[in-house]
This record gives sequence, structure tokens and C-alpha cells, in this order.
Amino acid sequence: MATTPLKRRLRAESIAAILGMSEADRAARGARILDEVRGLASYRGAGTVLLYLKAFPEEIETGPLLADALAAGRRVACPRVVGRAAGMVLHEVRDLGDLRAGTLGIPEPVPDAPIVAPEDLDWVLAPGVAFDPACNRLGRGAGHYDRLLPRVRPGIEVWAAAFDVQMLDMLPVEPHDVPLTGVVTESRILRRA
Repeated sequence: MATTPLKRRLRAESIAAILGMSEADRAARGARILDEVRGLASYRGAGTVLLYLKAFPEEIETGPLLADALAAGRRVACPRVVGRAAGMVLHEVRDLGDLRAGTLGIPEPVPDAPIVAPEDLDWVLAPGVAFDPACNRLGRGAGHYDRLLPRVRPGIEVWAAAFDVQMLDMLPVEPHDVPLTGVVTESRILRRA
């Protein structure tokens, strides 16, 4: 997907703001955010969840959420990038041993793990670099989630976990952008009206 100079600037500013926090502060805030995610009724009631794993220093460490979901008996899917044009394939992860370093060293499911169809998901955690109060997200620019989210069943809740510094007043929105159900930060839970 094409990206604009404004989106590139907003990404850079958001990442700089996150990295401006100490690692200890990011870890503590991230743990609080994940506690709030665990408390979401839609997450607690979901049987099959899509979770991503931390791939970049500025992202929240989502590994504990994945471990908790597995321990709770949820079916967990994680994305595997198969190419910029082809996008992502979702695979079931039955334990943390099903993950290997994939594209750019990002933890991904092994290629022979069972495939999970997007329409089989009950709940999604989507990554992003920046968000706004209308629950729009700014991703990294590859468009993987922009192509995936329209394929999930209507009504499925799609959430993001983000630091307060990732919340901007307004993001540029294009026709292919899919708004989220909500965004959880360390100080608030925003739900799209």
C-alpha cells in the first residue's frame, strides 16, 4: 500500500515518543495495558484469538498475553508474513515452541502449523504505530492488516494495545483503512462510537 509523507512523519514521531520512555517504563506500562486487554469482555469470551508478537523495540511485549491465552485453552492464531504482495497467513500456535524467527527476525508460527482462516477468528489484537480517538490505526505501511481485517467475520471485535504517547488527535484515513473496535492504553479504554 502506498504511504504518504504525512504518514511517514507521524510514524517516525510516534516511534520516537515511545522510545523516549525508558525500557523499564515501557515494560511496566505494557504490563498494565495487557491487564486491561485481559479484562475486555469480548476477549474473555473469545474462543479463537489472533495475537501478534512483539517485533520492534517500540512495541508492547505481547508474549505474556499469548502465554495466558494458551493456558486458558483458547485457540491462538498468529500471523506469518509470506511476502509483501501475498500478505499474511494465519497459523495456529499450540505452544511457544511453534514460533520461529521469520521475516525481519519477527517471531512467527512455523510454516507447517495448522492454518486458521480469518473468518474463524472471534477476536483480534492488531498492531499499529499510532491511533486516534476514532479508533483509526496507522500501521507500518505494508498493508498486511488492511488486507486482513476486511476478511474477518462482521462484528468481530478488533482491538489495539498502545501507549498513551501513540494516541494522536486525528490520523489521515484512506478508503482501505479499517477502523478498530477500540484501543487500550495505560490510562484509558477507547471504543469506537
